[in-house]
Amino acid sequence: MSTKVCFATQGELVKLAYDAFGVLPRKEAVHDDFDENAKKAIQKQLGRLAKEEGHLVSNFGEAVRLLSNILTGYLPSIRIMGAIGDPLADLHDAYNELVRSEGTFLDRAETLRYFISIKAIPLLVVSLNQSLLRYKIADFELDTPEDEFWYLPSVADDGKLTLPLEKVMRWAYQLCDSSQTQFHYPGKNAASNDAALLNNLDNAINWTRGSSFPALATLVKNFDDSFEAMAEHEREVPRQVQASILTVLVLARLTSYIVKEIVRAYDVHYLADVCTQFRAYALWIAADVNEFKVELQPVMQRQESPETALTVWLHACDDYWSFFNRKIVTVANTLQHFHDEQPDQPIREDVVAALTSKYGCFAVSVCMDLTQRKMSLGPPEGFAEMVMQGFALKLDPGTQWSQIDEYAAEVKTYGLDEHLCWMEPWLRAVYHYRKEDFKAAMGYYQVAFDNAKYRAGKDQYKLVNQYVEVAAKNDKRQCFKKGIEWAQYLGIKVRWLRDDAPTDENMELVYGMLKIARYHQM
Repeated sequence: MSTKVCFATQGELVKLAYDAFGVLPRKEAVHDDFDENAKKAIQKQLGRLAKEEGHLVSNFGEAVRLLSNILTGYLPSIRIMGAIGDPLADLHDAYNELVRSEGTFLDRAETLRYFISIKAIPLLVVSLNQSLLRYKIADFELDTPEDEFWYLPSVADDGKLTLPLEKVMRWAYQLCDSSQTQFHYPGKNAASNDAALLNNLDNAINWTRGSSFPALATLVKNFDDSFEAMAEHEREVPRQVQASILTVLVLARLTSYIVKEIVRAYDVHYLADVCTQFRAYALWIAADVNEFKVELQPVMQRQESPETALTVWLHACDDYWSFFNRKIVTVANTLQHFHDEQPDQPIREDVVAALTSKYGCFAVSVCMDLTQRKMSLGPPEGFAEMVMQGFALKLDPGTQWSQIDEYAAEVKTYGLDEHLCWMEPWLRAVYHYRKEDFKAAMGYYQVAFDNAKYRAGKDQYKLVNQYVEVAAKNDKRQCFKKGIEWAQYLGIKVRWLRDDAPTDENMELVYGMLKIARYHQM
């Protein structure tokens, strides 16, 4: 069944990462050997991942590794790539956990909005600060624009956007004490005639005006050409400054693309809210990070070698962020306790003040802000009732076919066909399973399995396990393998396999055990 009520697939998000960094749409190979044929191959692989075809786990891992390798070629240090890659990995883990643990009653766009506002922004603020400390990015002494939030857009009162890419390009000209014209086409005058540099200048003008958007390779090549041309005109830009500009351009291109996608999918008002939320969280966490730096500074000064200093630093970072996370959990539990005691009353100001004094502004303010944001998201009428009724029918061994018919009709009356498209076929599958009519159950399990993907949350665990079991009982090895492949792709444990590698020997063992097993408690 085709329905918009679901999470986006992991493959779609990987493709979004490729598009956001802009590493695919190009004709020339720069910094690497990723030519046109390789580009087409990875585009095909990303398309298959988005459709969840082929070997999901290995293809996903290969796509992530390739993206990391490509980006490393554009950055001055592997440490900077690590500082970018770790937050992206954290985002993927958080998304995976969300899909595994929380079902959705929202359409794809609104589900992604939920992820952005409730999960991604607080996670990114913390993860970015973790990476900046862990990888000691301050040691590189990179130049960045004076605006602390240069990587975010500016949104005027009339809704007009200034993208981060435009901000960074104009900052680069200022840093190099040059106009845009003389930066991209040094020595330009009425008699000059350099087609390549003129093309670079025209492109740069279009990018700053927002009338076109560059691929990353094109953007970097333009600036590399400009640095070289300026050196030929005795206006050489220092290597450290070049590295700073190119690094900041990579990040500005990334965030500019995401800004454009948010506006396209939602509107400029939601974009403004995202930016406001991110800025607030970043300012709240600054006090925690600065306190950590101040406390650790004398400890670092006492270290006798760079090696011991690095070991001490990494251990201190790990300990601090564990402490930081415990604070957040404690605050969340405390606020929930107060809410449970007085559900209709706001948290008293003296309670908030006391918690803030003890645990810091970030832990308290973020928790309260997210609680407020979640309140605006509620399920459609009848959703909770029909979910509970569906599971009651599933757990009752006396459930009759006619009761499932009545349930399906009630779901349809509420208009929840798309929201619970996986529940009815699952009930019918379990009905046949209890009668040990595994052949009749298989077709319903197939529909339930396909429809529950990215919709059913924590309930996918039981459904996936039942699906691979009945596939084994019907000698449908392809379905059995696909079920386990998807379970591992999402991080769902499969009976008899659990954390073991899916070797041929292990798969045969699982296949054999599930073929003879009976789980009548369903």
